[in-house]
Amino acid sequence: MITDSAGAAEAGRPPRRVLFGRKDTVARLIDTATAPEAAPLVLLDGPIGVGRTSVLSAVEDGLRALAFDTVTLRLMPAERSRPFSLALRLSAELDSRLRALGTERQAHTAGPPTQRLAAELRSAIIAGDKLVVLIDDVQWADADSLALLLPMVRMLATRPVSFVCALSRAPRGLGPHRDLLGRLRAAGLVKNVHLRPLGESAVRALVAHELQAGPSGPLASHLHHYCRGIPAAVLAAGGGPRRSGTLRVYDRLAYLVPPDRPPERPVGLPVVEYLRGLGEPVWLVAKALAVLHPLGAAATPLVAEAVGTGEEEVRAVAALLCAEGVLRAERGAAHWRFRLPLLPAALTACLGEYERRRLAQLAVTAIWAGKAAADGTYLAEQLVVAGRFVNSRRAAGELLARGAAAMLDDGGLAERWLRAAADLSTDPDRRVRALLAHAATCCIHLRFTDALRSAGEVLSRHARNVSPEDLLETELIYIASLAGTFQTEKLDQICADGWRSLPGGEGNRIVARATALGHLDRWREAAGHLEATRDVWTADNVVVAGLGQLILECVSAYLGKPAAFERALADPARWPLWESGRRHRFERLSTLARTSLTFGELGSAMRLLGEHGLPSEYRPLPDRVVTYSQAGQWDRALDLARQGLVMDSSVGDLPSHTLMCRETSRILGACGRLTQARAVLARARTVQPVLLHLLAAPEADLELALGETGRADRAVEEGLRRAVERGMLVGTDELWARKADCRLAAGDREGAESCLAEVTRVDELTGTGRARLFRLLTTAVVHGDPGAGAEALRTARRRGQPLEQADTIVATVRHHVADAALLREAYELYGDLGALLRRARLRIVMRERHVAVPGRGETSSEDDRLLATLVTEGLTNRELAAVLGRSEKGVEGRLSRLFRRTGHRSRVELASAVLTGEFPL
Repeated sequence: MITDSAGAAEAGRPPRRVLFGRKDTVARLIDTATAPEAAPLVLLDGPIGVGRTSVLSAVEDGLRALAFDTVTLRLMPAERSRPFSLALRLSAELDSRLRALGTERQAHTAGPPTQRLAAELRSAIIAGDKLVVLIDDVQWADADSLALLLPMVRMLATRPVSFVCALSRAPRGLGPHRDLLGRLRAAGLVKNVHLRPLGESAVRALVAHELQAGPSGPLASHLHHYCRGIPAAVLAAGGGPRRSGTLRVYDRLAYLVPPDRPPERPVGLPVVEYLRGLGEPVWLVAKALAVLHPLGAAATPLVAEAVGTGEEEVRAVAALLCAEGVLRAERGAAHWRFRLPLLPAALTACLGEYERRRLAQLAVTAIWAGKAAADGTYLAEQLVVAGRFVNSRRAAGELLARGAAAMLDDGGLAERWLRAAADLSTDPDRRVRALLAHAATCCIHLRFTDALRSAGEVLSRHARNVSPEDLLETELIYIASLAGTFQTEKLDQICADGWRSLPGGEGNRIVARATALGHLDRWREAAGHLEATRDVWTADNVVVAGLGQLILECVSAYLGKPAAFERALADPARWPLWESGRRHRFERLSTLARTSLTFGELGSAMRLLGEHGLPSEYRPLPDRVVTYSQAGQWDRALDLARQGLVMDSSVGDLPSHTLMCRETSRILGACGRLTQARAVLARARTVQPVLLHLLAAPEADLELALGETGRADRAVEEGLRRAVERGMLVGTDELWARKADCRLAAGDREGAESCLAEVTRVDELTGTGRARLFRLLTTAVVHGDPGAGAEALRTARRRGQPLEQADTIVATVRHHVADAALLREAYELYGDLGALLRRARLRIVMRERHVAVPGRGETSSEDDRLLATLVTEGLTNRELAAVLGRSEKGVEGRLSRLFRRTGHRSRVELASAVLTGEFPL
């Protein structure tokens, strides 16, 4: 949220916050208060924190703009107990206003003080012209003032004076006067306006202005669940993560890290201070209920025990909180829920360490004794908090069991429970089991810092207590975690001589070294090491044999020896570990699917998972990014990719990081996000430099977009050099096809024929659908063969990857081996993807080939969005000209027209509007 500080300073008032989603409500309130037949009393109600004060301030500004005089009062809780507090304050304000206007008040000396005060108020109000009295938090008004003022509403029915009063949804202060209010409302003298929570778009706008970044999908879901559109709750929910650094901004979007974390000590939630202000026992009961309310009816005696009071008093406080709109009763009067899901977290944050543990102890003890019931998640969370306040042996056992069961499907909770189980365990064997499960869970969910801690402890302190089967898994987790935390020196040591001193048998050490070699991009050495020692590791225990087989199958496929990998795809169950548990089956299927995606074979990956199914809904985030990207679901892919990049959660699981960065850069580049696309490629090279030749194609696309054909050619050459140097065939089909295109453009037909021979070799060795597509396409281009071009198009359509299909159409048309009318199909495909830059460049080709471009209005809008995108990316006018295929003077003209249409005066203003969502892309 931002403030209007300049205007407020001129008026001598504190700065006011900019409102979101309240424009219609403010206008309605102003109309209701100023219409000729307006009700003289307008009541604005809504839950605490919904923004009544801000709306009332906006109404005041609007009234002043319409030349209405205003008097504004804000009441405090203490005023409820002061007789005539509101009436006296209002009288003083009106008197001051009349004196400022030069109007003399009529003296009223006869009668009791209340009559004199009433007469003075009537005189002041009657003298007013176009006056609106605004009173905030009128629920704190004293009974005497209300008894005096409410009957005067009838007198105001024909006067140009009205009251607009804001109050909480459950106005206890007006309770004794509800009958009178009802009669006034029936007479049309009172109008109620309910202030509803913000809608989703308004919450997004609020967050964007507060953070100068829009909420990511996970953050938006988090805010929706916990805040329910209450502005104060939204601001409070973001406050804790901002202070702790767990809220991060990446690519103009804000993320929680990790995204599944519960609310983190929300500070500044108005309802908390409201409850604190109610004093004891309300405050104590509210805090205890924040922890114990999930126990339903059993919560009442536990809260009473925790607070040191009787059950009847707990029920009375709960009834009061229901009347105040804080709680709602469910399944009977003794079962309560908080209306605002964020509030229990905010109240729990107010508890001291002992209080939290004591309440958790009460909950756990009641559940264990059968006196209360709750779901397993609640019990496990209370076990974590209670720690050694309960039987630690039993607690550790339950946490270990629940954590192991949740390790695939709910990684965040499983990690927390398993770590607590390890910390609570006094038995060495149970502690080792908890550490092993914790390390595996963290590795599965790509949280390598925590995985390294637990795996390192097992290997350094407990290796003798670990079975040979578990020992290898721990070593592989340790190696992946070293890569995931960028400790390449330790990986180098393992690959040199350190592997010989690893705990376990010879088979363990061989497979561990091969894994470490892969993390260092030394794939040929890894395969060679496994091949040379096959007799050793295949004769070892089932885990060594199974994991060694899986690694060799995938690495050999990368090197152009796919026979074993193809057999695994056809029958993944032919594997020593297939029946040994869902975790190993998950590892088998996800690794095979990832390898297929590396070859661009989305269809085979999806068939594998469809036929056998992962034993969990969970799939690693990078794998989902690649899947969504290849399937053309770019919005979903980008949202997940940003999440992975902001959390570093794609590093360590080979070759996930490189694949995710390749797809992300390809999408960003196609959408015109050239600078960001380049940053993603740079990150991939720096953070985990594995299979970097896969980045050459998107890098070449970025160079071509800027008109740098020479640099594009060099990017392809460097990619091929890297691949040949490491013996890699995966991904080289596309690079050889691109090099053939470059050779043809340079007039080197012999060089193009040589490249075609290489594409053919890759196709013959790998046998993938993607390699066949590039073989057909390169044949069509090099030989000018329409038949090969038509077959390439049929192959692309069968494969069902929209970007690949559109690019194939454009390439065949550009080389005159397909009908130019097909460009319309490519244009629609790019449009479905949101590929603004590809669409813009294709429009140039379509006009050159005399193909009509559909949708003139849509084209103009796309041009504006693309130009705004490129400006936000920081491109110079020369670069803009190269990207858009125009002169620099033409670009200047387009920018000027865009500024005029949008009201922005500079690149900086336009970029800021894009960043905050005011200019939607």
